[in-house]
Amino acid sequence: MPADYVSKVVKLAAVAMPCELPKMRDWEAVEAEIGFVFPSDFKALISRLGGGEFGSGFYLRNPCSSSEYVRLSRECLIRHREPICDLEGKLAFPLYPSAGGNVAIASIDRQDFYLQPDFSGKRLDELVWLDIDLEEVRPLNYAIPQFIHDLYLGLITEPWAEALRESIWRGGREPFFTSRPGSNPSE
Repeated sequence: MPADYVSKVVKLAAVAMPCELPKMRDWEAVEAEIGFVFPSDFKALISRLGGGEFGSGFYLRNPCSSSEYVRLSRECLIRHREPICDLEGKLAFPLYPSAGGNVAIASIDRQDFYLQPDFSGKRLDELVWLDIDLEEVRPLNYAIPQFIHDLYLGLITEPWAEALRESIWRGGREPFFTSRPGSNPSE
């Protein structure tokens, strides 16, 4: 039986009063709006944690967020793409709403995390990391809940993962997760 990484992350987060919790109708609406189906574990994680941030500024997009910076919607995804659209051609990395475009689901500083559409073009599948400053794309081969869990616990040991873990949790000085409405990386 596969590990339940959603429950593991929720347990680590220990959120007493989650906020901005999306319901099934919110997921159905955003999926219809953007034309892709999100992975069930991603939806389950956001639906249980709600709005907030991991460590120091690692945000997951949420269809119920009161902040335009982390809201998951067509309009917000298009706005997010505008300052980095030149990377599409440079890196051969299409961004939503381009055909076959990758959908931004998380970010910290100038590092974005995307889900790539599968071969059917209907479901979002593979987790991909884009380092905007280094202009580097890295497929991660993890579901987002497992990625967060394993990254936090140091189970991903490559140098890039160690640097990312330090950036997010500052050597354990930042809480695993902080719940708050409208978590806004620009404030």
